[in-house]
Amino acid sequence: MAGVDRVKSEANTGAHQGRRMVDDAAVEETLRRILASSGFANSPRMSRFLSFVVDETVAGRGGDLKEYVVGLRVFDKPESFNPAVDPTVRVEASKLRSKLARYYELEGQHEPVVVEIPKGHYAARFSLRPRSEVSDADKVEHAALPSPTHVPRRAALTLAFAALITAVGYTAYVRSVPRPITPTNGRIMLAVLPFQNLTGDPEQEYLCDGLTEEMIAQMSAANPAHLGIISRTSAMHYKSTTKRVDEIGRELGVQYLLETSLRRIGSQLRITTQLIDVRSQSHVWVEQYERSADNLLAMQHEVAAAVTGRTVAVLGLGHEDRGSATKRQARNSVVYEHYLRGRYHLNKDSGEELRRAQQHFQQAITLDPSYALAYSGLADTYALLGSYDVVPISESHELGRQAALKALELDDSLAEAHRSLAGIIGDHYWQWADADQHYRRAIELAPNDASTLRSYAFYLAYTGRPLEALPLAEQARRLDPVSPNARLTLGSVLYLARRFDDAVHEFEETLDLDQNAAMARALLGLTYISKGMPDRAVTEAQTARALSTRADVVAFRGYILARAGRGREAQTAIDDLNRLARPRNPSPFLVALIYTGLEDNDRAFEWLGKAADTRAWEMPTLKVSPVFDGLRLDSRFDALLNRVGLPSDRDP
Repeated sequence: MAGVDRVKSEANTGAHQGRRMVDDAAVEETLRRILASSGFANSPRMSRFLSFVVDETVAGRGGDLKEYVVGLRVFDKPESFNPAVDPTVRVEASKLRSKLARYYELEGQHEPVVVEIPKGHYAARFSLRPRSEVSDADKVEHAALPSPTHVPRRAALTLAFAALITAVGYTAYVRSVPRPITPTNGRIMLAVLPFQNLTGDPEQEYLCDGLTEEMIAQMSAANPAHLGIISRTSAMHYKSTTKRVDEIGRELGVQYLLETSLRRIGSQLRITTQLIDVRSQSHVWVEQYERSADNLLAMQHEVAAAVTGRTVAVLGLGHEDRGSATKRQARNSVVYEHYLRGRYHLNKDSGEELRRAQQHFQQAITLDPSYALAYSGLADTYALLGSYDVVPISESHELGRQAALKALELDDSLAEAHRSLAGIIGDHYWQWADADQHYRRAIELAPNDASTLRSYAFYLAYTGRPLEALPLAEQARRLDPVSPNARLTLGSVLYLARRFDDAVHEFEETLDLDQNAAMARALLGLTYISKGMPDRAVTEAQTARALSTRADVVAFRGYILARAGRGREAQTAIDDLNRLARPRNPSPFLVALIYTGLEDNDRAFEWLGKAADTRAWEMPTLKVSPVFDGLRLDSRFDALLNRVGLPSDRDP
């Protein structure tokens, strides 16, 4: 008990000293700036942890901050949580200290108030930096920062629009003679928030999501050199959110938000659109559009085009005409509705939903065989059905290739179809030059498409071009800042580039966004193995397996256990793969992965040969993945690379 009392006394002493040196208002302002910084804005897990310990310390309860309390209050652990067995709080505290240190090294280097979490404690400590370290310019800048409003975003916008309607009626509103805004650093960043479904009919969600996608597509194509549009996956993160405008803008790193709602009034659909300046939290313009509910197709294209034109004009940007808008249109509203429903189910990202997506895309094609977008959506669906092992990959990829080729035959300007075809012919057919050409064309047509940037970055990394891959992965992350997939891709590229410390950071950032991201934990485990940290690797691998039955997660766990010297447990992972694959056989590549970890090279090469025979999509990673370093000096390894069509590093 004496030791416990001493720790409690020291923690309380630190907290009281901090408050004597720094008043509570200064601490709260400092906390606000830290949470708004790049290191914390996209890390809700770390932000919650820091906010909790600072608030508790300021309230005088710093001495009560024990590992058990933090586990329950911050990380939602059950009452049965045992810190001696589960190291979550200690691991996360280490990450938090690193994030704080990085903040004070970079963005907060002139911050007058220092917030620390001393090692061995969970209470915060506050201190003032010497005045010489804080410039007058920084003090003025900090003093000028506006305090965030506490009015929820939707409530504030509803009240503002209600007042506006009273004043001017149902007509367009634009601030008096809006001045063009000069782009910052050559590029303005804007997010199209998900359409709000105010129809009262949940069945209209597919329509709202489709309208959001069309708006993003047209905005992205308007002036990509000067207008960056946040990706759909990050935008959809804010569906039905109650967050404030300034919070969303900070998290996404944008200057403007476009908010739109959909209402049904009799046989009419009313769309209300508002462009909001994040910094001032004021309307740049507001406008309403009414269209017949029987003409969804015309409504979508007309409204998206009108909103895009108004926005780029107000922002002082030119509008590029890429000439593909008319080609994207379906023959009629029934066809278009099937396409929207197909995309809606495709984005749900599960085997059952993919089957539904397939049915809707095929129905759209039956009704309009000239509708290129439906073929493109079908190509994406087939590719995922194969990747999820719902359909044998040899069958799914051929069907996907045919659908993508048909889409491009109908409309060569579809970026989505170029991306789909590139992924399929690269992953399965190993047609590297053609895949590269289609990826480049897709990016030329849609420079703001984060999905294409991610796919091409990973392609470049595993074909041995990591220096080209990293800028694309970084750009994808900027366009998709709250998407775990964007962080996961960047971490994967860094891992393949053997920048292991940076890869660990990105995988941890992924887990900040989604602590149940099993693949992030599995890849973090692989990275720890490469760093010579087997115990931490096993912890992550075991957690990943508990979260997911994905075959690749199972195989990564087996490899990590083998490399950590736990061969008997690693062998059981092969049994696990067989059980999960029934009635089919498991992926030979994944079986080879486990044998590689066990250093059973003969069996590893045997199964890699089978993987090459079936054209397993993972085979190209042989060239650069650290997993296969133990096989590289064997002549059989170069022979495998030649089968894949990738040159060995020893080739002249």
